[in-house]
Amino acid sequence: MTDAKPIERLFVCLGAQKAGTTWLARVLARHPDIFMTPVKEIHYFDHIQGLTQHLSDRKRRSRRRKYHQRRWTQLHRWAQYRDQRDWYLDYMKDPIDDDWYRALFRERLGRAFAGEATPEYALIGQEGFAHLKRLAPDVRLLYIVRNPVERAWSQILHHCRKTGTDASALTFEEFTALTEAASFKAHGDYAAALSGLDGVFDADQIAVEFYEDIHADRQAGLKRICGFIGIDAADAPLTDLERRYNPSQRASIPTNFRDQLRRQFASTAQAMEKRLGRIPQDWRDEFSKA
Repeated sequence: MTDAKPIERLFVCLGAQKAGTTWLARVLARHPDIFMTPVKEIHYFDHIQGLTQHLSDRKRRSRRRKYHQRRWTQLHRWAQYRDQRDWYLDYMKDPIDDDWYRALFRERLGRAFAGEATPEYALIGQEGFAHLKRLAPDVRLLYIVRNPVERAWSQILHHCRKTGTDASALTFEEFTALTEAASFKAHGDYAAALSGLDGVFDADQIAVEFYEDIHADRQAGLKRICGFIGIDAADAPLTDLERRYNPSQRASIPTNFRDQLRRQFASTAQAMEKRLGRIPQDWRDEFSKA
């Protein structure tokens, strides 16, 4: 029989891509009151809409295989990986439907809150957000926005790392072609993501944080985020906060390409200032040169 009970005390970080979501998920996973899914990005709602293929059988089997590799090679974390065994059993089940998603948050290792972080959820629009609300009416949603120029450049460098491309060897035309991809444009459209959220959720269910604010004072940023979720930041082991995850290639953005990105995203910065009442000085300095 279908378990139609709503998912309670759920937290979802929906991006933006290359805005520190992996760092945040790793830090929150160490908090005794929140269970972050062992696979950071669940991708359920973008999968259901046919936007991505991250839940293909091949990719799920690959993640399970990596889990077992870690379990038997990182013996100092044996207890942690042992406790994740049942979660991975649920993760590998079929069909992938609402009951499948609910099951991922059923066993929380005794923790009150559960969470996941999937940047592609920023692309699912009102239809996708309404689906999420049906499953978790009281969900808390965090959207992290980063200087659009810096975020776009980080996304390009990440793409180059994944494809084995030397970013420093790309021409201006090749950079421009990457920015013309539909998914690239969508990940940089913060206003569209927030419009979709505003159309479905109550204001107190949504928190927007600037990446620059979080990383200017990480402890203060985590305190705000924990307060939004409903957990006490004082209970978290706030250590190793300088560590970087999923680093991209190291390459400086060409001046002419930076100028183009400033022009491309100037309206995004204006929309965020109007929506949020302010933008960080880093953004203001960036777009004063547009």
